[in-house]
Order: sequence, then C-alpha cells, then structure tokens
Amino acid sequence: MKFMIYFLIIYGARNFIWVVSGQRSQDDIKEDAYLTTIELIHKYRYYAELHNVTTKDGYMLELHRISGGEEYPPKPGKPVVLLMHCLLGSSADWIILGPDMALGYLLSNHNYDVWMGNARGNRYSRNHISLNPENRDFWFFSWHEIGIYDIPTMIDYILEITKQKKLFYIGHSQGATSFWVMLSEKPEYNSKIILMQAFAPVAFMANPRSPVVQGFAQNLPAVEAAFASLGIYEFLPSSDWLRTSTQMLCTESSPVSYMCKNALFLVAGFDPRQMNSSILPQYLGHMPAGSSARQGFHYCQLANHKGFKQYDFGGLENFRRYHRLDPPDYRLKRTLVPTVLHYSSNDWVINKTDVEKLASVLPNVYQRHLIPMDDFNHFDYVIATDVKDLLYNMVIDLINKFNRSSG
Repeated sequence: MKFMIYFLIIYGARNFIWVVSGQRSQDDIKEDAYLTTIELIHKYRYYAELHNVTTKDGYMLELHRISGGEEYPPKPGKPVVLLMHCLLGSSADWIILGPDMALGYLLSNHNYDVWMGNARGNRYSRNHISLNPENRDFWFFSWHEIGIYDIPTMIDYILEITKQKKLFYIGHSQGATSFWVMLSEKPEYNSKIILMQAFAPVAFMANPRSPVVQGFAQNLPAVEAAFASLGIYEFLPSSDWLRTSTQMLCTESSPVSYMCKNALFLVAGFDPRQMNSSILPQYLGHMPAGSSARQGFHYCQLANHKGFKQYDFGGLENFRRYHRLDPPDYRLKRTLVPTVLHYSSNDWVINKTDVEKLASVLPNVYQRHLIPMDDFNHFDYVIATDVKDLLYNMVIDLINKFNRSSG
C-alpha cells in the first residue's frame, strides 16, 4: 500500500513538473500520436480552426489554422504565415514538438496568424468532388499539381478570409519544391508573397546521398512497373495500424527502437544527437501521412535528369503534353520574391551542392543559411532537439524584419 502511495505521489509530481516547465509528459506524447492536428492545437490551449478548400481540378483540401493563443487571442489584421509540409508530411509537422518548440506555436506566440496546409493525398486531404481515393485515377498527380492547383488555391482562400494582400510562406522540402512550381507556372503569385523561406530546398536533386533515394532512382523503371502491377498508387498512407505499431516498436524502452531511428537516418542522414527519442513515437504517429506514388517517382526523376523538370511521362506522352520528347525545365527565373534558403551539410536527400546551384539560378536570394551543425539532417527541420536555437529563432527574426518593412 505504501509503495502504491509513493508511486502515485512521484508520478503526480513528475507530471506536475512537466506541466509547470512547459514540457510534456510521456503520457501526453503517447496520446498525441493519436490526435489530429486540430485536436492537438486545442489540447495545448491554442485557438484552432479547420477550413476546407476545393481546387480547380476538384481536390478537397484541409487547411488548419492557429488563430491565436491565450496570450495573443484571435483578432483581425494579424500578419499571415502559410506553412507547407514535406513529402509524406502534414500540418502536424509544424506542431509536433509542442508549444515551447514547434514553429507553428512559436509564430502564434509572436502574434502571427498561422495557417498550415495539407497537400492532396495526405490524411487530411483525401477527398475529391468525383474521384474515389480507392481508385487509381485519384492518385494521378505529383507535386506539380500541388504547385499549380493546391498552393494557389490555399493562398487565395487565406487572403480572402484574412483580408490581407500578402502573406509569408515557409516550405519544408516538397513545400518548397511546389512553391517554385507555382511561380514557374503562375508568376502572378509573386505579388502575393512577402518573403519565402525554404527548409531543405529541393529543386535540383542530382546528388542525393541517401541509399534509399539512390536505390529507387537508379531502378525507377522497375519500381514503377512493380507498383503498377501491384495496383499501388498511394505511397505510405497513414493508418491506425501503423500508429499502433510505432507505439509498440519505437518507444525508448523497446529493444528494437534503434531500427526506427535507423530507418529515418537512412533516408535523411544520421544525426543521433538531435534525435529526440522520447518524441519519436509521436512523430511516427503522424508521419508518414500519405502521398501519391507519383510524387516520389517525380523526385527520383530529378535525381536521374540532373535538372528541375516537369514529370517525364515517356517520349510519346511527353510530346502530346509538352510538344517535345523530354519534359521542360521549370522557370525558376520567375521567382521574384525575396527567398531565404535554409540548408545543411548532412542532408542526405538534398545535397549542399544542389542547393548552391539553386541559389545561383534564383534571381532574388535574400540569404543562404547553412545550419551551424554538421549533423543536421533532412527531418531535423521539424523534430530536432535544438531546432529552435539553430533555425526557428532566425526564421522568426526574418519574418519580423520583413513585416516591419512591409508595414
């Protein structure tokens, strides 16, 4: 009996310390793996809104908004920031680290109106006005369509709702790729962006170090044929089974937890120092959030083509679509908005040399920021232990600076 009383006292005191210090208990982290983005925002006492938009080609997308917190309640006229996730990511990427660390909350604490997009095909954007996600036709899109349909639709809707003329944009990996697609094909959207900040900015992708990316790229025809023969058009969809499995296998106490870390490291780059093991099950409860297989194939094509090109459908289909046998290059020179490139030396998806090539092509690079930590990898932009000090404080300072000058 005494042991039980002591246990309850210690357990309660531990959770009290977690709450007072602004950190989350292990029970909170476990629960957070099963909550939606909106539920997570509400749980940590911020004001959350869910908005639905429909693209011109019929995809129905969810936008998640943090309109304020207890210190800065919702009010009209706040400067707007739109955050776009990476491949297989979702809006949850921007809040996964919790109120004291995650970029979505930090921006809200600085009195910004924070909107988080969900690209077609992820767990929050799996609907269409006529197509069924159980059928292959739903999945015939890449990040090209995200750039020419999804992001412009989100921007127009956000500006209409907030009555703002422009917004700030932050994109992680695919969130940056699709942004450049948008401005290549719809340069009129330059006038709607104050500042664009790119995390792990993927455009040119000739030198990936990840053996996973290299393996898919080098065997792309066989991979595409295998996916088609098996009827697989959706890639790594979110599921309750996956969330439950990661809770069992990827906790710190699991004897095989190292496999979860190494699976991420083989894609993103090894960085055990910045991997917060306690939060890993929660992160894997939200990521992967699903995408089309074609999105991944398109990235593999970039690795093989050595350029930033539209989707390669093969000679005959290319000629029908593009009136040429090979896919055209995206027109990066049309990106006129001030751009900040945040990149790292240990990113196994996007090599530093490819980012430097991108910087030489973009016409208005305001700043190149090499993360001051040698081991920082492709996923660390949203889950690293020290990401606030290494990146987010600078990101917010830049937004504050441009906000003052634009106001």
